[in-house]
Amino acid sequence: MRARTELVRLIARLDVPISLGESEAFVEYIKNAHNPKYTKVSRQTTSRDILKYFTDCKAKLVETFTTSINCVCLTSDIWSGNAKEDYISVVAHYINSDWQLEKRVLGLVLIDVSHNGQNIADRVASVLADYGLSEKVFAVTLDNASSNASAMHKLKPILSKYLGLEVIDEPEYASSSLNNAVNSIFLHQRCACHILNLIVKEALTTLKSLIETFRTAISFLNSSNQRIAAYKSYCIATGVRPRKFQLDMEVRWNSTYLMLKHLFPHKSPFTTFIQAQYSRDEGEPLLLTEDHWMMAQKVLSFLELFYDATVTLSGVYYPTSPLMIHYLVKISLHLKNYANDVHIRSVVQPMIDKYNKYWRDIPLLYSFAFILDPRAKMKGFTRVLRRLGNLTSTDYSAYLVGTRARLADVYNKYDEKYGAVRLRRTDPPVLSGKSRSAWDEIYDDDGPVLGGVILPGNPNMSRDTSATSLLNAVRSSASNASELVSYLDCDTVNHLTDDFNILDWWRQHKLTYPVLSIMAKDILTVPVSTISSESTFSMTGRIIEERRRSLKPEMVEMLTCIKDWEAAEARLQQNVEDKELEEAFEELYLDS
Repeated sequence: MRARTELVRLIARLDVPISLGESEAFVEYIKNAHNPKYTKVSRQTTSRDILKYFTDCKAKLVETFTTSINCVCLTSDIWSGNAKEDYISVVAHYINSDWQLEKRVLGLVLIDVSHNGQNIADRVASVLADYGLSEKVFAVTLDNASSNASAMHKLKPILSKYLGLEVIDEPEYASSSLNNAVNSIFLHQRCACHILNLIVKEALTTLKSLIETFRTAISFLNSSNQRIAAYKSYCIATGVRPRKFQLDMEVRWNSTYLMLKHLFPHKSPFTTFIQAQYSRDEGEPLLLTEDHWMMAQKVLSFLELFYDATVTLSGVYYPTSPLMIHYLVKISLHLKNYANDVHIRSVVQPMIDKYNKYWRDIPLLYSFAFILDPRAKMKGFTRVLRRLGNLTSTDYSAYLVGTRARLADVYNKYDEKYGAVRLRRTDPPVLSGKSRSAWDEIYDDDGPVLGGVILPGNPNMSRDTSATSLLNAVRSSASNASELVSYLDCDTVNHLTDDFNILDWWRQHKLTYPVLSIMAKDILTVPVSTISSESTFSMTGRIIEERRRSLKPEMVEMLTCIKDWEAAEARLQQNVEDKELEEAFEELYLDS
């Protein structure tokens, strides 16, 4: 039985055929190398073993959700595979009893009907009911498809019970705003990386002719084995390590960035070879010129922030929600800096317009998560709104006041639900820290500071929205908000380096803030990206590749879940897809 269980784990992790246990080559290998008494295992037996292992692991996961977890946050996406079958994934993110972020694929369900809101909602609700999570969902992160907005409208009455309220009837496409019901205020989150994708595509549309030039050159080199061999010989003769180059995928802008990034170190041999080999009519310009490379260098530098943001915001094992405000500042400042660049400025304004469409109205989740970072609190939030206001020419005074009020409202709901955990409280300790990092953009500005009260540089941010007056407003609007007031009233933590562990800080202060720490835990759990769901499909693509298309949907789901759960136990789920994409462009050396 031990051997059969390990065979199940091996099959799931390596995407090998279910019949592996009865193949002559495998049986011979095991007998000769490991266990002479091994007996082959039929495909039918292995299928039953997979079901048993999946059922046992699922039962343990359900027990964890029942006994140890306050809530989960979900991501979901739809995948269309080569087998002409579409699947919808449901992925749960949660913080375990040791205050570590965890991710688990809960389901991969065949969706062989129209991808409308009702059908999506039905399948998500079914998976959640299977795990007993229907009343433990805090937020669902989805991309911007209209069918997802429709699905969330239908799911809200089911999923809005975590904080114990009935949902008010809202328009189907209402966004999460200051006016939404407290219990559903964070329920539907739009994928930040999908919005980044929309912003960057505004630039790539304008730069299409430049990018096509490099695609043409790479395609020319890759189109002939003899040409690749000739390029290899040329590289060796000039002392350069020879390699091929990967074309990008037009639907994935980050692959365009990687295409250019890995081409640049080989600019000289690549250009010389292409100019010598690429046939052109008399008088026709060279395919690749110095102007092309100069412009491509500008584009590469310009796109680097967006690529880094996408990778960072797709993280699995650290909270991404408190990072969003930082990236809103970085991206807005980045666009403003390039707005006057003679080479790039033509692409910047459409990107600014797209940025403003989605992020000028800052999602409350991002603001709450930022405030619940002890390095920020209301002091940092006031400063960052002033910074964003100056960058985007927006008056955030009303938003600041509204966010403060909603923070107290949400805390009161947590106090109603979890107030009994307040057995005792300890006084907050005095904290000090190390050198600063990204926080320089927030705390190192020209705004004067007087006695700890920020005097906003933006004249629209009046003294009424200073940190002290905001605290007074919290006190007056939230009679139960003693923990919240205490937290906001304490000095910010000065540990501004990247090694600060925000979850560990809240774990250490859960006795000081017994209710607020639960609220912080929930908000910090929310993933701002659906990449975790997309990486599920990266796994699924291998599970139902050409030689395994006969697998039934139930088996596909079990193998996907087992593979993900095994990776979770080893904490190896981080950025699966980004790593594979990067490797696709790196591992192309011709002398390997």
